[in-house]
Amino acid sequence: MAKSKWIWYGGDFEIYHAMKQNLRREQYGVGTYVPMWRIDMPRPTALFYKIAVLEKEEKMTAYANGNGYVTIQCDERVPDGKTKRNVQKYNLGEEITLKPGRNFIKIDVVRTGGLPCAYVLGDTFASDSSWSGASLGAGEDYPVGSLDWYTELSDNPEIFKFSYERIYPVVSEKINGGTLHDFGKETYGPLIFENIRACGGKPIRFNYGESRAEALDMSDNVPLVDYLNPAEKKMTFRKRAFRYIYVSDDEDISYDISCDYEYIPLEYKGAFRCDDELINKIWDVSAYTLHLNTREGYLDGIKRDGWLWSGDAYQSYYVNYYLFFDNDSVKRTIIGLRGNEPTTQHTNTILDYSFYWICSVYDYYFHTGDMDFVRFIYPKMKTMMTFIETRCNERGIVSGKRGDWTFIDWTTFDTDGPQAAEQMLLIHTYRTMAKCAALMGEDTSAYEQKAERLYRAANELFWDEEKGAFIDSYTSGKRHVTRHANIFALLFDTTSEERKERIIRDVINNKDVPPITTPYFEFFELDAMCMLGDRKYMLDMLHSYWGGMIKLGATTIWEQFDPNEEGTEHYRMYGKPYGRSLCHAWGASPIYLLGKYILGVKPTSPAYKTFEVAPSASGLTGIRGRVPLPCGYVDVEINGDEVSVYSTCDGGTLILGDEKFAIEKGKKITKTHKNA
Repeated sequence: MAKSKWIWYGGDFEIYHAMKQNLRREQYGVGTYVPMWRIDMPRPTALFYKIAVLEKEEKMTAYANGNGYVTIQCDERVPDGKTKRNVQKYNLGEEITLKPGRNFIKIDVVRTGGLPCAYVLGDTFASDSSWSGASLGAGEDYPVGSLDWYTELSDNPEIFKFSYERIYPVVSEKINGGTLHDFGKETYGPLIFENIRACGGKPIRFNYGESRAEALDMSDNVPLVDYLNPAEKKMTFRKRAFRYIYVSDDEDISYDISCDYEYIPLEYKGAFRCDDELINKIWDVSAYTLHLNTREGYLDGIKRDGWLWSGDAYQSYYVNYYLFFDNDSVKRTIIGLRGNEPTTQHTNTILDYSFYWICSVYDYYFHTGDMDFVRFIYPKMKTMMTFIETRCNERGIVSGKRGDWTFIDWTTFDTDGPQAAEQMLLIHTYRTMAKCAALMGEDTSAYEQKAERLYRAANELFWDEEKGAFIDSYTSGKRHVTRHANIFALLFDTTSEERKERIIRDVINNKDVPPITTPYFEFFELDAMCMLGDRKYMLDMLHSYWGGMIKLGATTIWEQFDPNEEGTEHYRMYGKPYGRSLCHAWGASPIYLLGKYILGVKPTSPAYKTFEVAPSASGLTGIRGRVPLPCGYVDVEINGDEVSVYSTCDGGTLILGDEKFAIEKGKKITKTHKNA
């Protein structure tokens, strides 16, 4: 028997599980907190087909997780050398004898409210990625989707496969008539109470908390609350994120408490260590933060939203390339975010998040070389771009329409009219579309011309010569400056070199311009500064900003951090005392920054066919780390003036100042460089 997998229409698995994830949020007693954007699900009908040319009779049996049938069209060879066409239908689960000759095999499946899938057992062929899929009204036939997770007939692709580890509190403390259980760090999974023994009969409340203060708060401010039933011996609750559990009024009850920690078993392929233990701790906490939020797709935060957000995911992809290098997680997220045609709204309803979605595709290709995925997703990139352009005026300036959300970051902008930051990001998006069009063999000139037109318009309308900066809005007359558009101008090369120098002096190094207060946008600021050669700026920020959270006891990176806040102010957001996420994936960027700019590893052609290693200690000592590549990894060590590099892949170049050295696969290279 050939090895079979469950198969589905290309993209449906990702859309289905994105839908389930986006409908899982609960908050303040609301069991299903519905997102504000369109929720797509797989089309209810799918068909799977394959041509098998057989030399002899063979047996096959087709199964599905819905209703349907099998059609066999056989062009059977007959003695006079001609062929005889036979068409016959069969039931699912029925053993079918295939005749010698050309057999066109088609499986029709219908499943409403679920994920139509098929599974084929055959003598010499099976259901696998060689099959094609179609769906009524979809417009495109695609190679089917499949995963090595679902290889047995008993598997169910509608159940996302996780791993589990039973964990227990590390400390349990009697306080205020109850017990506070501390699991040591934030975690996720179903909470389990066993061996419940009670003297009373009333339900006993318990709180979930990311922080100690949240768990101990017995008011209505706590987002996640549940109750123990003393009549039960064992209770298993729905999956939630928490660090602390506070069981109130438990003097007359005893129990054993644990959690089935739920996760995807991903290998930590990247690594970083140095003599600075705070930097090491930041790396570890960042890695764990991303891992907790790597699920059906890359979530924003494991506790509050648990949703797929395109801007958040855009940063998670970059961190992934330096930590897990897991292609499937990236693809699941990109597909799940996009959903089905037609395009009727921006990704997550946010203007800039649609731009990030497009840009993420080429970034994925450049790191992995996965051209099959580009071919699959490119038609949806084009329709998304067409939709974006409905928000552009005659000069190409983009602004949101009613129902669109211009996010950029959590800060105060001058929101009158078009925003400068959106223009910078759209220029980058046009350039990205041109690159993808080139990969597809299409004409790139239209995208290139639109990028250039917008470049000229944005630099004319938003640049303020006196302030040496791009202002938020050119229509209000307020001349308000934030860092955001200016950071994009540096990062995406959307202004002149002279103006970049002005931006660094008059914006980045200007304390009168309000600082960034989210790890989200610090990612862009630090990426831009490192790209311009200032690694010290990044390391200083890691110490003060990320280090500030660590020093306050953070076991995962927070959604936002203001060093000037005190006590429970750190947990307040969105008008709620515990509204801030204390485990937010967009805070994991130190993994990327340390790998790319301290270890100095980055691709210079798709899939790391060529790559450079340009290490920079920037004041750190005892540096050693690993960056994963599609073909293996690169190890980098910096000890004083000595730099050593080892790679399992060809194509690398060690860059030390003006000197360049070829890195040979499997051979360690060691050089001395005073400015390392």
